[in-house]
Amino acid sequence: MDAQSWWKACTSSGTPSAGRCWWGWGNVDKLALQMSGHGPEAMATPPPTVEEARLPPPRIALSSLPANISHICTDDKFERLLHCGGRDFLDLLRNINNEFDLNGASGVVDLVAFPKTDDEVLAVLRYCSKAKVACVIFGGGSSVAQGVEPPSAACLQAGSFVGCLSLDTRWLSGLREVDMASMSVRVGGGTFGPELEQQLRSHGLTFRYYPQSFEFSTVGGWIATRGGGHFATRWTHVDDMVQSVRVVTPQGITETARLPASGAGPAEHRLYIGSEGTLGVITEAWLQVRRRPVLRANVTLLFDKGDDGAESFTRGAEAVRHVVQAEMSPANLRLVDGPELSRMTGALVQPTTSGVLLGFEGADDGPSAQAEMDAVVSRAVSVCIAAGGTVEGEHATKNQKQSAEIQSWVRRSGGGERTGIAGRWGSSFMAGGYLFSVAAVQGMLLNTFETAITWDRFPAFHKDVISVVKHAIRNYCGGAEGQVTCRITHVYPDGPAPYYTVLVPAPKPKPTQGADLRADQWRQIKAAATEVMARHGATSTHHHSVGKLHRPHYEVERGLLFGASLMAMKRVHDPAMVLNPDVLIQTTGAAPAKSSELGSLKLNAPSAKL
Repeated sequence: MDAQSWWKACTSSGTPSAGRCWWGWGNVDKLALQMSGHGPEAMATPPPTVEEARLPPPRIALSSLPANISHICTDDKFERLLHCGGRDFLDLLRNINNEFDLNGASGVVDLVAFPKTDDEVLAVLRYCSKAKVACVIFGGGSSVAQGVEPPSAACLQAGSFVGCLSLDTRWLSGLREVDMASMSVRVGGGTFGPELEQQLRSHGLTFRYYPQSFEFSTVGGWIATRGGGHFATRWTHVDDMVQSVRVVTPQGITETARLPASGAGPAEHRLYIGSEGTLGVITEAWLQVRRRPVLRANVTLLFDKGDDGAESFTRGAEAVRHVVQAEMSPANLRLVDGPELSRMTGALVQPTTSGVLLGFEGADDGPSAQAEMDAVVSRAVSVCIAAGGTVEGEHATKNQKQSAEIQSWVRRSGGGERTGIAGRWGSSFMAGGYLFSVAAVQGMLLNTFETAITWDRFPAFHKDVISVVKHAIRNYCGGAEGQVTCRITHVYPDGPAPYYTVLVPAPKPKPTQGADLRADQWRQIKAAATEVMARHGATSTHHHSVGKLHRPHYEVERGLLFGASLMAMKRVHDPAMVLNPDVLIQTTGAAPAKSSELGSLKLNAPSAKL
């Protein structure tokens, strides 16, 4: 089979998800492009095609479904494969190594439903409740926390489930109403990021929410996982931009009040934001939008303390802290350490040089708007220079001063920076999903973890996590050397959100078909990182969600009564406990499946039963 035919055999042409790669990130055409058009002959661990995948037959027959849902369900092999998990490194390895077993740790989807209306969603949920079928809610399938993974065999048995159905929200999509006076829009929960922005553009509006998963994630998924998006300060999470939600549950349909603000008790809509599909399906939401920006200013500042890369990063961290604590709110305020900045920009900087990517934007094109933005940018640049940074690129001058005079930083533009260090880093960042898939089939170990922590604890935490994870790499990867890099993705006055990437180019033993230890190696590395995070009081996740992967840490993080409170909410919305079993909270009593374990991680969680 030639390479082109092989790539076509990794997708479908006549199903709702046609064009998607069943085993990796995104569309097969773009993924093939990242591989320069090469096929399995260029891969250390080539994945199976759809036909070659050893997926067990469905445990639930389509003919057994009631008439009101049978027409929206399928048992197509490609769709079942695609819906058998998210796109974390562990998900990719399961797919690549063809590890599907009805009696094993990796769950299997039996049927996929594609409802188009709230009533059809309700019918599917009521069928699952009555027939005791586990129901996993699937938006774009971009989860990296095992949030859309089907229940394992142990979970199915403990929950007395007869099988698993994946409910795909893709047809619950589209821009449904625009309120220009309130700068708000009503949007279907299954709307993908590019579709949302395209439809808003005709109204001169934007949601300005661009997670790395933007191409293959949905409005409902962003809300259900409390995702983090475009803005590095102020409006960092989707929470800040949601007015109300409409949720279909097995018990019926509920909708929260649409208000700009309220002091009436706990915020009802926030009970669903971050619920991760455990309470119901978010089929619609009112979102706060803004006018498309017409003014932009992008500045890259480099922090270079010679051979001391750690000090360069420390100076950069001080700079972003001072900027945000001075009550400036840049759209972009990301600190990237030297090794990552060098790797993702094609060695435009030395691995010991950290960089701050600073950006402001505005929708006001009035006569004074540009001057006002220039003044704010100059102030932020001055703060960074005072911390030891130097301006790079088109704004650099021969004689850098310790303060930046007000100058013309701002330009009119229809898009963000696409050149220089910031442009190259941004392009690599948005292609991250594809690059991860390429690394997986080339035999590398590559994954990430992220968190948030207060500024007073960050220096000790950062030093500890780098040291512990590097030791874990050597210990669990046969003595192989690897990189642990960091970028600060979001910045708050009281703390940063650091994001760590682990890269082991050549783990030992070398992964081959039938002998791939990378999943176990990563679990041990992730466990080591999680223990450091818990010990220092960092959160289990800043924006990747809890899922099953982070649940052990989340159970330690939350207060004594909150777990029982979540379970009480679950019982009200989903009495049969069929929605996303063991995601966010443990509902079946099953021991963690190997695919969800974090190595030898042992954390003591508070418990309370109501």
